[in-house]
Amino acid sequence: MTKLNILSSAVLALLVACGGGKVGTGLKAGGGVPPPPPNVTPDPPPGKTQPARVVSVDEKKDYESAMAAFKANDKASWNESSCRGSADRFAAVLRSHPKMVEAQFMVGLSFHRCNLMSDAEKAYQDAIRIKPNHGQSLSNLGEIYFRAGKVEGAKQYWDSAIKANGKLIAARVNVASLELEQMRKLAPQSPEWKKLEEDARFNLSNVLGVDSDSVTAYTLYGLIYMEGFQKNKNRLDLAKLLLDEAKKRNEKFAPLQNAYGLYYMHRNALSEALQHFQSAVEANPKFVEARMNVGLTTLGFRKYDTAKEQFSQVVSLAPKQYDAYIGLGVALRGLKDFDGAEAQYNAAQKLDSRRGEAYYNLAVLYKDFRATKQEPQASISTYNKAKDYFRQFLDKPGASPTDAAEAKEQIALIDKTVTQTQKFIQQMANQPPSAPAPKPAPGAAPGGAAPPGGTPPAGGAPPPAGGKPPKK
Repeated sequence: MTKLNILSSAVLALLVACGGGKVGTGLKAGGGVPPPPPNVTPDPPPGKTQPARVVSVDEKKDYESAMAAFKANDKASWNESSCRGSADRFAAVLRSHPKMVEAQFMVGLSFHRCNLMSDAEKAYQDAIRIKPNHGQSLSNLGEIYFRAGKVEGAKQYWDSAIKANGKLIAARVNVASLELEQMRKLAPQSPEWKKLEEDARFNLSNVLGVDSDSVTAYTLYGLIYMEGFQKNKNRLDLAKLLLDEAKKRNEKFAPLQNAYGLYYMHRNALSEALQHFQSAVEANPKFVEARMNVGLTTLGFRKYDTAKEQFSQVVSLAPKQYDAYIGLGVALRGLKDFDGAEAQYNAAQKLDSRRGEAYYNLAVLYKDFRATKQEPQASISTYNKAKDYFRQFLDKPGASPTDAAEAKEQIALIDKTVTQTQKFIQQMANQPPSAPAPKPAPGAAPGGAAPPGGTPPAGGAPPPAGGKPPKK
């Protein structure tokens, strides 16, 4: 399975929203996340069922001072020291005004800026203890849990955030992104697929109702319309219109360029697709998905050096990206670095032994590249090792019928090749030994060598040693 798919995941968890007893953590490997507060409801409009909140002059002054420092760091740059310093300033505000949920949220957001996720999680959880329906804290907890691999837990928090505040952009974008990923796992136009599409479009329409210039929402909307294009080509036209709207807002938005690349892939315009994938990498060198797509596309063009560079960067940025190790192995194999390729396939296998791609590619490496360069006798064990890898691939879940059938064909071909090789070796062993070369007469030149007197003319007898040729 040298086959690798162009990555087309959505703009997931791109945003960090701006705006009881001890709670456990959801950042530990395995397990779930602390449940969001039950029965989250939106705040009633001020003055309707509850009095408008009164903010004292001191509260406002202290909060604005800490916020000014936060914004200054946003314009400059963040590091761990500035993040912790900002968090301390908001914590000082909170000590004077312990019910000020906005200050508690900003403690979390200060930590979040530097990916101090454990500290950020605790701060946001403390915020929803002050106010259980604080939408921004709920939304950002969802983002933290998503990045920790707790997808179901993340969605619970995003759903709660939307219930608390339907105008939260980040939560709606991220829910729509998850729904897009679910759509890709279903048969297009199936009832469940249609339900997911409808809800994703509803969420994105709400985002654009709040922010009509949201390049993220337009990009994601375009990706949603790309789904199902195989049955309805008109969906690609609608996708292009949405991407063009995003382009009007921010042409250099990296996920937008990646989405354009996917659009042109669907149009079979591979060179143009590659240009957009490369533009996405230029706009954001840490954009893993775009680098993967550059690598995968250049593999198709057999530009193995470029593919090697891109996949190496992905492995550095995202060491748990399984497909990057497979892609890097294919690139190294194309560069005839077979040991390097095998090392990458083994690394992928260790990362996730349940997936079959590493076993398939190891089988191909041994069958088509290592065995063919060996002497007949040595090649037999190499072919059998390839056969074993194909069998292991067939034991893994998730192989498509086409890939499984191909693996079985390869096993049958290996059996045939090994049988033929064994017959050839036996035939060679059964051949009678070659007759020994006749011994040269005394004084004659060694076998095949010209005599000391020079090379005789074709068909003529050599002259006697030291003598002259006879006269004609």
